[in-house]
Amino acid sequence: MKKIFFMSSIFLFLSFNLHAANFNWTKYNITVTEESEWYYDRQTILKVGNYRFYWTLIDYLKDIKDDVYSVVGHHMVNCKTNETKWITYTSFKSPMGRGIADLDIVIPEVAPESFRWDYFSPEDTIYGGMLKEICSFN
Repeated sequence: MKKIFFMSSIFLFLSFNLHAANFNWTKYNITVTEESEWYYDRQTILKVGNYRFYWTLIDYLKDIKDDVYSVVGHHMVNCKTNETKWITYTSFKSPMGRGIADLDIVIPEVAPESFRWDYFSPEDTIYGGMLKEICSFN
């Protein structure tokens, strides 16, 4: 089962041209401190049982660290538990996923210890609320 998941994740990752301009981003929210904006692409939400696979964009507005202005990632969420895993991570040196890709990795391949389930409360976190919205799509 893990091999099927990994192969399908790689296929999904390779089937998209990872230039953020090619996505149709839906703005979910801005952080309370207005340091980042969170987006997801509704067109890329794929339902597999209780899971959803989807692309996100985080656009950093303040406190830019290491010249990373935005991050695009492919994620999966277990809609029953509101737990998520990052599958891919790509950081950019420009806002909105444009410009030079600084770091581009497939997490289970490069850092398997980081490929773990993390819970996000839908009531207390922006990301948890976004997961709840993503899970509402069929």
